[in-house]
Amino acid sequence: MKHGTFFRGAGLFLILVSGAVMGMAEDTFTPPTPVGPVTASILQLNYSDLGGTVNGFLIGSNVLLTFLKPVCGGIGTLGTVGNSVTYSGSAFTSKSGFQTVNVTSFTNGTIKYPPVATPSKPTAYSSTPGTIVQLNYEAESGDVNGFVFKPTSGPTVLVDIGFANATLTPLLKVGAAVTVVGTLEATPQCAPPVGTIPEVYASSLTIAGTAYPVGSFLQHLLPFLP
Repeated sequence: MKHGTFFRGAGLFLILVSGAVMGMAEDTFTPPTPVGPVTASILQLNYSDLGGTVNGFLIGSNVLLTFLKPVCGGIGTLGTVGNSVTYSGSAFTSKSGFQTVNVTSFTNGTIKYPPVATPSKPTAYSSTPGTIVQLNYEAESGDVNGFVFKPTSGPTVLVDIGFANATLTPLLKVGAAVTVVGTLEATPQCAPPVGTIPEVYASSLTIAGTAYPVGSFLQHLLPFLP
């Protein structure tokens, strides 16, 4: 390649890149500004490119409402086309005039956002005797990672023992009597999938009078979770 051709091509490339960067700069967002309360109608639903689920609402032709906190049943439960809603939030406006609002409060009749319910926290699962109903397995390795536990009193739970334990695992058999100590997972804010049972992260199992400490990975993390 001749030097003149190379430099002319390089120059053209730099011009194109500079133009693209300038175009991006021209369409950057201004700092967020408070907005609302505003009352308006939902013009259309906006969809996520991951699964086609509703991820926001278009108000008018250039205002998109987005919701950062999780919503039971998904954002699509908050409203539909034609609903009159009232919202407040932080607005980001592009140079083109399109406005994205991160909603902090939203009312659609009796529907309100953000959710009022506060998620619960993990609680202690004190010494509880019962019976192993079935063993549970780690999908990749096939190791026993827990068991379904029927206490003498109370609901059936899944007991998580975390890592495989060469001493403990052979003692875990269907029908075996065991006493469980650990931490009960937090109650989910939204309805869990059908078939879900509460989970206990075990810290100790007592079998045939001998107590065995359990090194559940999640058990170690729980004290540090919010």
